[in-house]
Order: sequence, then C-alpha cells, then structure tokens
Amino acid sequence: MKKYFLILLLIASCFQARAIEYPSFSTTLKNGLKVIVCEKPGNDFAFFQVTYRTGSKDEKPGIRGMAHMFEHMMFRGTEKYPGNSVFDNVRKVGGDCNASTSFDRTEYHEYVPVTALEKMMDIEADRMNNLVITQDILNTERQVVGEELRNGLSNWYGKMNADRYKLLYPEGHPYEVDVIGFLDQITAFTKEQCQAFYDAHYAPNNAFIVVVGNVKHEEVFALAEKYFGVITKQLKLEENKDIPDVFTSKVKSNDLPLDFPVQIYSYVIPWPAATDKDYFAIDMLSDILFFDDNSILKNRLVNKNHQAYGIQSSSDKTALYPHLEVIDIIMNAQMGNVKVKKAIREEIDKIATDGIDQKIIDNYIRGMEATNAMSNYSAEGIAVELDNYEYYGHDYNLAYHAVDNYKKVTPDDLKRVAATYFSTDRMQVINVKPIN
Repeated sequence: MKKYFLILLLIASCFQARAIEYPSFSTTLKNGLKVIVCEKPGNDFAFFQVTYRTGSKDEKPGIRGMAHMFEHMMFRGTEKYPGNSVFDNVRKVGGDCNASTSFDRTEYHEYVPVTALEKMMDIEADRMNNLVITQDILNTERQVVGEELRNGLSNWYGKMNADRYKLLYPEGHPYEVDVIGFLDQITAFTKEQCQAFYDAHYAPNNAFIVVVGNVKHEEVFALAEKYFGVITKQLKLEENKDIPDVFTSKVKSNDLPLDFPVQIYSYVIPWPAATDKDYFAIDMLSDILFFDDNSILKNRLVNKNHQAYGIQSSSDKTALYPHLEVIDIIMNAQMGNVKVKKAIREEIDKIATDGIDQKIIDNYIRGMEATNAMSNYSAEGIAVELDNYEYYGHDYNLAYHAVDNYKKVTPDDLKRVAATYFSTDRMQVINVKPIN
C-alpha cells in the first residue's frame, strides 16, 4: 500500500506553505505485526519505533506501575543482548534511544544511521521475544523506578498532582491510577508478576513498528520479516468495553490542601476518546480558550488583568477512552479569586451562546499548519504523527489529513461543544489552596 506523507514547509520570506511528498508504505506480517515505512530523503539516519498497545490501562490492582516498570526492564536485555547492550550498540554508532509509557501504550525508539537499522531490528525483536527477567534485575529496577517516583513528589506541583489524581476517576476506569503507580506496590513486585505481564502483553500482534528515514521500504520489510517474522507468540486480544462513565461521575472531593503559597482552580472536564466525532472540535476549543499563547483566557486572566500566573494542562488530551482533562489556573492565594471563576464561566457561556468568529478559527488553522511544518520536518516528528494515528485512529494514513479534520470544525461546532462539555453540570472544579 502506497501513500504520501505531506510535509508543509514554511518559506520564511513570505510564510506560505508548499507540500513535499514523502512516499509511505505498510505491510502486516503473518504474526500480526504491522510495519510502516516512510521514505524520507536527507541524512543517512533512520528513526525506528516499536509501539506496544499496552500501558497502565492494562494493570490490575496490586501491580500498579508495572507498565512503566517494563519500560525499564526492557533495557536490561536478553541472553543475546545482556546488560547495557541496547545502549552500547546505539551509542557506538552515534545514535540515541529512549522509551516512554502512557496510560495507553509503551514505545521504544532508536535514531541511528541507516547502516545500523538491521542491528536495531535484531535487538528489538529479541527483547520482544526473549526478555530475561530475574529477581536481581527486578530488585535493581524497582529501586530506580521508586526513586523516580520519589523525585516526582519532591516538588510541590508533583506532590499536588499525585494527591489530586486520586480524586478524579471512578473505580474501575482504565485511567483510575496514574501511570507511575504506587510506591509500596512497585517495591514489592515479584519476578513472577513481571513475567506474567510480559507474557500477557508483549507480542507481535499487540504491537506495530514505524521506520522513517533515508530507507527503501522493500529493504525494511525484508528486515522486519527476518527478525520479527519468526516470532510466533500470539495474544488473545480483547477490547475493554466495561468503562465507567466519566460524563456523569463526580470527583471525590472539591477541595485539596496544598503545602505551598499559591491557589489553583483545577477544572476537571470530561473528554471524548480520540476517535469521537467531537474530538477535533473540543481540542480546538480548549486551545483557543485556555492553552494558546494568545488564548482568550490567557489574554484576560494572565496578560491583561494579572489575576493568574498561568494556565496549563496536567493531562493528555488524546486517549483511547473517554477521560478527564485537568486544566490548572494558577494564582496568588488571596481574597477575591472567585472573580477568576466568574470570568472563566463568562467566556465559556459567551462561546456557548454566540460561538467563535470564523477568523479566529482560520488563525488557529494557520498556526497549526506552521507548527506542523516545523515538527514534521524531522524523521522523529513524522514518526510520532504516524504512530499516533495508527494507534488512536487504527490507520496511519489519517496523519496525511490531520489538519483537514480541524478545517471541518465550524463556529456552530465550537458553540455546541462549549455548551456540552464545558457546562456547569459537567465541568467540575477542585479548589487547591494553601493549608494555612
């Protein structure tokens, strides 16, 4: 299957965009592993990413933090590539590697010379199939992850985030527990628990790979077949359909004490899944209202009236399931902050009644095109977009018209979304304030 990845490049002198077409291809191996290749000319490097459709959403009570633990365990190697072999093989060719874990997925990537791609394929396939899990390795990594968790709690905002997260989700929701998990469970993980998680989630038919760079797709497909195609492990994949309703649930408390001299209004908003028809409209509305540098509320509360220090999101807007978006309005702890609430409600009600001018939408689209032009110029930027749309949209081809989905959003859509998701009965507020 052949498609073209459209990269918009800004011409600095006149800020007009033109399209450059990078051919992209995909195939699916007999064991279920999908391979996506984008032939991007340029330097002789390639970005290679393996994404597993597993994250903290797949954890059960008693093993909270296991998905993130595996991000660490996967770097401890196999019999063929033991210890620091992954890092050593990447560094000796002048490349780099990393990984990340979220609620929905875990990804591992390398950026290496094209000549080293075959070695990376061998390494990733080997640790997909032959990871060595020992109690000694686990004991070491438990301490590393535990220290990472403690470091996250060492600053006031990280501690507040952790305390607040416990108030958000109804019991049984896939995102009920934050990705990092619980320290007491992490430090008690056993070899058997880790092996069971690996066996239940790491397999070709629960993963896909993306390669972007100065490569030929036939050669990449051949390498994928050589190294990944021989893996016979298969999982029985079942969709989680028993998801508690975040649109009617209530936070466990509307107040949270804070050991720091600021006040935060944390707006908790039920958010549709990435595949929902309203996703692009609510994403646009939240940027125009809260997050863009020139957003309505940043201009009013931060830049003009100086009623808040800043506005930021502490959650991911893109998710597999309906979830809760948390927006923080950070202020000086003082009398009269209730005026900030009134201002926010006033701006939301105005949009719910009158909508947003088309010129504002057009400016938003132009800004998005400019941002995409810069981020998608790199192999990593392209890979991230292909990966996102393959995972959340089940089709990497959707990345080719990502901006088009936002262009379809109308003022009436924004009006409806404001009235639906930002209504007083759905949008909740947690008042985070100093203890004294």
